[in-house]
Amino acid sequence: MTPPADAGRFTRPLGSGVPSAAPNRTPNGQIYWDPEVLRWELDQFFYRQWLCVGRESEVAETGDFVTRRVGRESILLTRDGAGAIRGFYNLCRHRGTRVVLEDAGKGARSFICPYHAWSYDVNGRLIGAPHMKGQEDFDRKEYGLHPIRVDTWGGFVWVNLELAGPTLAESLGPFFARFDRFPIGSLRLGGKLTYEVEANWKIIVENFSECYHCAPVHPSLNRLTPYLSGDNDAAFQGGAERSLFSGGFMEFAQDFQSMTRTGYTKRPLVPGMTAEDRKRVYYYVLFPNTFFSLHPDYLMIHHGWPVSPSRTRVENEFYFTPEAIASPDFDATDATGLWDEINRQDWTVCALAQEGMGSRAWSGGRYSDQEELVRNFDEFVVDEYARHRRPDGGSAPPG
Repeated sequence: MTPPADAGRFTRPLGSGVPSAAPNRTPNGQIYWDPEVLRWELDQFFYRQWLCVGRESEVAETGDFVTRRVGRESILLTRDGAGAIRGFYNLCRHRGTRVVLEDAGKGARSFICPYHAWSYDVNGRLIGAPHMKGQEDFDRKEYGLHPIRVDTWGGFVWVNLELAGPTLAESLGPFFARFDRFPIGSLRLGGKLTYEVEANWKIIVENFSECYHCAPVHPSLNRLTPYLSGDNDAAFQGGAERSLFSGGFMEFAQDFQSMTRTGYTKRPLVPGMTAEDRKRVYYYVLFPNTFFSLHPDYLMIHHGWPVSPSRTRVENEFYFTPEAIASPDFDATDATGLWDEINRQDWTVCALAQEGMGSRAWSGGRYSDQEELVRNFDEFVVDEYARHRRPDGGSAPPG
C-alpha cells in the first residue's frame, strides 16, 4: 500500500523538497479514482487524524452508545460507569465479528457478540467467554475490546484510531481558540441531511474550498453572499508549523442576516456574535473531512466519509441555540431547505468532475485566482504523500 508514485508532479508541495514539475497545475486523475490511493489515504489520514464523529449528548448516560463507520472500520462509542466517553473498535476479540449491530442505543449494561456470545462491559472489558476456562494461557484481562483515543471539544466527540501521536488540542487547538468565545457546546441539533455523493472525498473538499463556482451553480447562495465577498484567513500547512484547518469568511449582501430562504431570521443569534460576526458566515475545512460553518443564528457541520474512490457519504448537521429549539414555532427548514438545494447543486457538479477525471485524456488542469484554498489543499495532500515516502523513492508502510 503506497502513496502515488508521481506525487511530486502535481504542484508545489509545502516544505517537502519534492521538485515541482508542473507549477500551478492541478493533480491528475489517479488520486481521485485509484482504489490503492484511497486505501493509503484511509490508513494515513482517516485512521491517524482526529475525526469529529458525534455529539456528547448522544452518549449522555452510562451505557448509552453509538456506532460509526470510518472507511473499513466500525467504531463503538459509549459512556462508561465513571462517566467518561470511551471508544473501541467494534469487533470481538474471539473471531473478529462485529459486536454491536445497532446505530445507537440507551442504557446498555454489556455488549454481546452475536456469533459466540463473548460479552464486554461498558469499559470494554471482557466479562464473558463461554467454554474458554480450559484454554491454556487465556486471561480475560488481555482480551478486552481494542481501544481508540477519544476527546471532546464544543460538545463534539472526536476520535483517533492511532493510540500514539498528537492530542486533539495539539492538532486543532489553534482552530478551537478562534471559536471558544462562542458556546458551541450548548447548541442543539435541529436538522440533519444525509447524501450519497458520486465523487471522491477530495473533490468535495476542493468544492467547499472555493466560490469560483458559486455564481453559475448557486444563484441563491450568490444572492445572499456574493462570491467575491469575504476573505481567506487560514490555510493548511505542513512541516514544523503544521496546521490542519483552512478557510475564511463570506459577507452578507445588503441587509441580509442569515443563510435562509429569505436571507432573514427571527431566531436568537448564537451568543458572542459581534456586529462584524453578524455580517459574516465562517467556513472552514478541518482535515481531513469536517466542514465547520458558523452562521449568525446556527452552526452547520458537514462530514465527508469515503465509501469508495468515487463515492462519499456526506452528513450535514444543523445546530441552533437552546432557546431557538425550545420555541413553539421553531422551524429549521428555512435553513435546511436552502442548504439542501445548495448541497444538491454541489453534488451534481462534483459527480461531473469525478466522471471527467477518470478520462484517459485528463492529466490535470490549471488553478484560477479564485482557487487559492483549493491549491493549498491539493499541495497539502501531495506533501502528505511525499512525507511518507522514503528517500530512496520507496514507500513507508502504513503502520
